[in-house]
Formats: sequence, C-alpha cells, structure tokens
Amino acid sequence: MKDSPNEADWQGLVKSTTDHTQNALKAFICGLTSDPVVAEDVLQETLLRTSKSVKFAELENPLAYMITVAKSVLYDFQRKAVPNAVEWHCVDMEAANDSPDTQYQNASKLAFIETVLANMSALRRDVFIMRRVDGMSRDDIATALDISVEAVKKHLTRAMVELTLRLEEAGWADGTE
Repeated sequence: MKDSPNEADWQGLVKSTTDHTQNALKAFICGLTSDPVVAEDVLQETLLRTSKSVKFAELENPLAYMITVAKSVLYDFQRKAVPNAVEWHCVDMEAANDSPDTQYQNASKLAFIETVLANMSALRRDVFIMRRVDGMSRDDIATALDISVEAVKKHLTRAMVELTLRLEEAGWADGTE
C-alpha cells in the first residue's frame, strides 16, 4: 500500500531531520515552556507543519525555519489557553445544589472583589478587567490603552497580588469558605 503524500512528507521530514537538529529544536522549545507535555506537542506540531508547508530538503537552514514555526505553534497553544470573555455582571452564580448560605457567601465575595477593584487605580483596574474578564491579549490591551506590553504585565501582576492579599486578609482565600 502506497503512503499518502502527507504521510510520505512526514516520514521524509523525520528521516531527513538529524538527531542534532531535532534535539536543538526540542531544547529551544523547552526553553520557551516549562511544561514537558506542551513542549512535546509543540515539537510534533512543528514537524507536522514543516512537512506540510515546504520541501524540507530545499531549506537552506532547516533549524532556523523550524524555530520560526515552533514559535508560531507555541503562540497558538498559548492563545488557546487565554480564557474566553465573560459577562461578569451577568454570571448567574446560583447552581441547583447551592444553599442560601453558599449563595450569600458567593454574593459577598463578589461584592468584596468589586470593592477591591474599585479601590485600584483606574489604569490597573482597566488592564485587569480587559485581560481577566474580557479575555483580551496583552498586546491588544497595550494598544487600546497606549501603554507598553511590559506596563500591561506590571499592572496585571500587581492587580493579582493586591486581589490575593485582600482576599486573604478578608479570609476568602484560605480554601475553607
């Protein structure tokens, strides 16, 4: 039985990629992510995309090309991990098995979080809501607010720290609620 073109390309890519090239590519990917499962998935997807997009033997610098593809693959993995936008004012916190006490605690916690957010600087609150509630990327937030991506990261980190500290101080973050 003859291999399909894609299967033949895949086998040819794996055979023609030296162990050194694959090891170098894997080391590069592992430097970008600390999750070995994601690293292996990115490596396999990189090899697959490379086999579909070009004739591997014609590449002048296969490792450089594969590193570029790996960056794109990892970006796709990370983009899929960003939470979807949530209408936080419309979330119905009531479940079928929620007791009135649980409903009260959830409402109290949400009110507390809203208070903490209201006491943050407007920029920090906007960055936090755009990222964690609306699901916007850091780059999009930076563009929308006319600040650097590093400033977005700083505000997100500080907002999370402030929320965590305030929740712990109020007894909400100890896992016993």
